[in-house]
Amino acid sequence: MSILLKQETNKQVSEGASNQLGDVLEKFSEDVAKDAISLASENGYQTVKPKHIRTALSKYTKRDIQQSYLG
Repeated sequence: MSILLKQETNKQVSEGASNQLGDVLEKFSEDVAKDAISLASENGYQTVKPKHIRTALSKYTKRDIQQSYLG
């Protein structure tokens, strides 16, 4: 994660910030994947399609993300 952060800034990035970003992205990705799997299943699909990911992502707002993933 530190490489990802460093690509976006010329500032130093602490290990804590890097770890927090990794944790948040991992949890968010898991939640989106679970939602997309549920959507696919509910619609009779055996395969998760890009439309399921897009639909799952669309349910999250900035406020939801801040409250759910940033504490």
